[in-house]
Amino acid sequence: MLEIKNGQQIGHWEVVDFLGRGAFAQVFLAVDSAGNHAALKVGDESGGGSFVPRFGEVTGERDPARVSPDETPAEALFLDPAEGARPEVLNAHEVDELLLAESELLEAGCGRGIPTLREVAEKEGRPVLVMDAVDGSTLRNRIRNQEGVKLGWLLETARTLERLNRLGWECHGDVKPENILVTPTEKVVLIDPAPATGRPDEVVATPWYNPFLRRDSKGDAQGLAIILYELLCGAMPFDKVPFHWAGIECQPIDEESRDLDHSLFLAYPRPRELNPKAPREIERMIYLTLCDEAYGLPDFRMDLEDFLLKS
Repeated sequence: MLEIKNGQQIGHWEVVDFLGRGAFAQVFLAVDSAGNHAALKVGDESGGGSFVPRFGEVTGERDPARVSPDETPAEALFLDPAEGARPEVLNAHEVDELLLAESELLEAGCGRGIPTLREVAEKEGRPVLVMDAVDGSTLRNRIRNQEGVKLGWLLETARTLERLNRLGWECHGDVKPENILVTPTEKVVLIDPAPATGRPDEVVATPWYNPFLRRDSKGDAQGLAIILYELLCGAMPFDKVPFHWAGIECQPIDEESRDLDHSLFLAYPRPRELNPKAPREIERMIYLTLCDEAYGLPDFRMDLEDFLLKS
């Protein structure tokens, strides 16, 4: 495991501060000799999101050895046809492969609505992603601090996701409040995509926001819908995640049992049951995104546009 400290040199960048962590990487602020700033993403080996809190004390401050309350790391999940999804531990090589796959996504995305990739540096034989440093706060931070969240920011996120789909991204894979940054000028930047691992029986995701462990734009739309639900209700729609058969092909499973489990899983409290002031149009959007296979990311984006125009 790489140990990064302030003052260390990585390429022509000097590390000056710790910015945050996920399940498999840590991000540091760095500066070069000309005073330019960048964010350096370095692979970690904490095994998976469900393991991270056990490795250190939860704290209100960002620290490489601890987890702050506004961090919800993703997990690597193994899809077992008999037992369902379970946490998987990744080694250093697998983590580095994820970082390199992320670098390819960032290059394809061209820096519009996502961080710009400057280069892939190296530290002790391991890749380090060098990206533009984004000055902003996450939606999670704004939710916790009760600063207010604008639905227009979610609309911009949906538009970015659609553009990335057109550029060849299969999906972002980890849409959640922690991965949506809003700058002081209210520019919305989507960070930390979850690349495919290359294994059909494994997925990297944050199950609370991707309960069906999808690897497509529908899964990204469901992440946005769950964020909407959380904003309206102050709670998540599902107590237990993910759906037991999430990501697993139908063949080895009794279809009737699967359908019954699916129906029970989707029996979540509707927003207006928890918040009588929740707009019916938004409640409908959330329901269709979670429950109707034909309702995709473009439908979600268009309906949110219409709602904001009428508001």
